[in-house]
This record gives sequence, structure tokens and C-alpha cells, in this order.
Amino acid sequence: MKKVFTSFTRSSSLSTSLRVAAASSLAILGLGLMGPAQAHDELVSSTPEQNSSLQEAPQDIELTYSGELTQVEGATQVRVTDSEGKEVTNGAPAVKGKTVVQKIAGHGTNDDTYTVTWRVVSSDGHPIQGSYELTVGEGAQESSSVAASQSAESTSEATEQTTDSNGVVKLGLFVLAGLVAFGAIVAIIAKTRRPQR
Repeated sequence: MKKVFTSFTRSSSLSTSLRVAAASSLAILGLGLMGPAQAHDELVSSTPEQNSSLQEAPQDIELTYSGELTQVEGATQVRVTDSEGKEVTNGAPAVKGKTVVQKIAGHGTNDDTYTVTWRVVSSDGHPIQGSYELTVGEGAQESSSVAASQSAESTSEATEQTTDSNGVVKLGLFVLAGLVAFGAIVAIIAKTRRPQR
């Protein structure tokens, strides 16, 4: 009777341990899958609008994002350059909640193409960046416009690659942690199943 009771206790204990191990592993893997799937903040609007044509250069650029921004020195950067690569920003960008305002120096009616490059850190600590163009009058010469467009595309591609790479690394770490945890639990269970003398 004692042997039967001992066997039943060990079997029940083993079953419970296996359920705990499976639940723990699924929880860890679930966290790993959930992390990369969560959407980060993004630029939702700008004034003037992205890639718009204007009669004169704006006095400032206003960028609005989908979430609150981290207000730490150096976290928010906005750079506006003309077709010759000369920076025309005036002072540091002002951050208020979800909005960033960057003043422009020397605005006028001269035909030119401006490139706006921005980088911010969202409330979850994830940096995001991008760029776009604004055309004043007839815009700059075609060669300058094409060069600015290629630069904007390169920045966008680099941002996407960085985001994808970060997601893959995080997923791999969580999967590895889940496998290690499962292996440790299985080893403990195997040790407890050894017959006691």
C-alpha cells in the first residue's frame, strides 16, 4: 500500500511539474513574440505636409507623432538643409507631448528644395527617424533634387533594417531563454524521479 501511495504521489508530482514547465516556457516564448509585434510610435503628420510644394519657405516645421516623446537632452533632433546641403534650422527643437517644433532661419521665396531629417525617442525608449522634402517655388535643380531623394531613401532603408534587426535579436534571446528554462526544469524533474534508497 505504501509503494502504491508513493508511486501515485511521484506520478502526481511529475504531472504537476510538467504542467508548470510547459506553462513557464510558453509564457517566456509568448513574451518574446509579443515584444517585436508591438508597434512603435511613428510620425503621423507634419506642418507643412511632407513632400508638399510651397510659395515660400516656412518659418518653422511642426512634427506630430503617435505617442509621447522622451524629453531628454539630445534625444530629439531635427535638421533642415537646402539643396546645397546648408543647414537652415534656427536653434534647438521644442518638444511638447507628441509634438516637435523646429524654427527655420532665413526663410524666403527663393526657389529651392529643402530636406527635413528628424530623429526622436518614443516613450518606450525606441529611437525612430526619417526624412522628407519640401519644395519652394520651382524647387532646386533636378540634380540636387535627385541627390536629396536618394539620401532620404537611404535613411528610410537604414531605419527599417535597424528596426527589423532589433526585433530578430530580441526574439532570438527570448526563445533561447525559454529553451534554457525548459531544460533546467526537465533536469530537476528527472532528478526528483530517481528512486530513493
